[in-house]
Amino acid sequence: MAYILGADIGEINTREDVERQKQKWQQYGEYLESVRDKMPMSAHEFASASWHYDTTHSRCLHDSWVNSLLVREPSYGDRHETRSIEIELRLLGPYHDGNIVLLYREVCAYTLETPLEFAYPTLGVGHGDWLCDEVRLSQRNNVIHEIEFSRGSRWVIECKDIESNWEPL
Repeated sequence: MAYILGADIGEINTREDVERQKQKWQQYGEYLESVRDKMPMSAHEFASASWHYDTTHSRCLHDSWVNSLLVREPSYGDRHETRSIEIELRLLGPYHDGNIVLLYREVCAYTLETPLEFAYPTLGVGHGDWLCDEVRLSQRNNVIHEIEFSRGSRWVIECKDIESNWEPL
């Protein structure tokens, strides 16, 4: 169940819409608190960080841009036969004063979608601005990070843990 993503939170056209959105944000905060002991500490700290949704903060993800996305398969064993998936996402922060680096460890599944129908009048915008994201637990107690971009791109990454780092420019 999602809480604060586009289709779930809806548009703001009336006072009732504003109240509904406040309620959704409150429910999401309550959800994060309810899974604190089930979610890895670094993933929970990332999801509930005061800067995460604070649009006045340099580390806020809203309006950040994708710099790079790297998918790796770390391996070990005599023949490197034991493998996992790891994703590193580097974002230019919304104020262009630093990079936000997200590391997804032991990725179980991921989907990266960018709709074709938006490809042509919007050339030159990449994925677009990071609009909103949500962190929650899957039915398998893995961490899910769902992300929406202004161009219509949508990413869902399911993993064991998320680490977040800030690199000032």
